[in-house]
Amino acid sequence: KSPAVEDLTFKAEPGETIALVGATGAGKSTAMALLYRVYDPQSGKISIDGRDIRDVKLTSLRRNIGVIFQEPLLFNRSIAENLRVGNPDATDAEILEACNRAEALDFIERPGDGLNSTVGERGRMLSGGERQRLSIARALLKDPPILILDEATSALDAATEAKVTAALNEVMRGRTTFVIAHRLATVRNATRILVFDRGRIVESGSFDALVAKRGVFAKLAEAQFMTPAS
Repeated sequence: KSPAVEDLTFKAEPGETIALVGATGAGKSTAMALLYRVYDPQSGKISIDGRDIRDVKLTSLRRNIGVIFQEPLLFNRSIAENLRVGNPDATDAEILEACNRAEALDFIERPGDGLNSTVGERGRMLSGGERQRLSIARALLKDPPILILDEATSALDAATEAKVTAALNEVMRGRTTFVIAHRLATVRNATRILVFDRGRIVESGSFDALVAKRGVFAKLAEAQFMTPAS
């Protein structure tokens, strides 16, 4: 059986936004799962600030990494309890501030119990965009130096995506961020884009540089942005 990723080498500087793009199964999510130690590499190592992450306690490592998935993990509890998963000591004032920055105050302040409103199993009482903005607020409360966005806007309609994107830009500020994306419009402003194919990085560069290169990324971009001639 071939490895999910191999010959994988790259470095992210503090504050950079690194985008991982490529077809489904190319190894993007696997690369990030190695970073927060869902499993360890069979060879090689991953270091943060020069320290092998296997030498760091798992709880400490994960406290310093925030992950926002395509489908947020919410519990059948109140909004406040769900948000305090990221920071158990957060005050109501801090929660409201995080919700404001995450564009989530509009639905929290609707008639009801506010922060004490129950979200339902897996957040079913909320829309997809509302669930996503709560997970962004949770990341803001956690305040990790490293952030992973795994297809964070791919399930949203255009109007909701605009709100969530504004919230994501807020949470990304000042952090080292890794963005896994199929929709290439979401990675236009990344510091660097890594193009994955069959578990390897086959191209690396800025959006414009990769388009000009006319390689794998350019073909992906053309397929998404160019409409066929009528």
